[in-house]
Amino acid sequence: MRKKQPSFHGFPEKERAFSPGSRTTRASRQYRPVVTNEAMHLVLRSDRARGAKSLLKYDLVVRKVIAKLASKHGVRIYRIVNAGNHLHITLKLSKQFLWRGFISGVTGGIARALGFKRDSAKQGFWRSRPFTRVIAWGRDYNVVKDYLTLNQLEAEGAVPPRAQMLRPERWRHVVLAFS
Repeated sequence: MRKKQPSFHGFPEKERAFSPGSRTTRASRQYRPVVTNEAMHLVLRSDRARGAKSLLKYDLVVRKVIAKLASKHGVRIYRIVNAGNHLHITLKLSKQFLWRGFISGVTGGIARALGFKRDSAKQGFWRSRPFTRVIAWGRDYNVVKDYLTLNQLEAEGAVPPRAQMLRPERWRHVVLAFS
């Protein structure tokens, strides 16, 4: 007779290695792609950036922090989209070893600028590790550019949320009106 597969119901969620939302646990860490010959799409998400501490209210401060650290670390910024609780940044690195200093400076600088301090008992400012994706030049870059435009329009309230606007043909005319 085969043994029954053990269930996870008896374990707390923090101890489940592959439970949803536990990408920060030690067992599930993987390296995110970082390259120098292609552009990259970086997403920083914070659940604590809501209401009075929304990233939209501190947009100028966030952009200054990113621009200062980009010039210091030799990172070329193509586009920054602030969506309130998360940031989309399209960038290109000049040297791979500069990534660690840039990303730690940006995440810490933005959290400090918004007035958050690290408490041992509470969760940090950022939800999880930064998400990066390599963007090939050409069609892939244009797809990401359209996605960022849609995200920015959603944050400004110019178009309804993505659930209602699934195809670019339905919102591209709005982009032309704002251009």
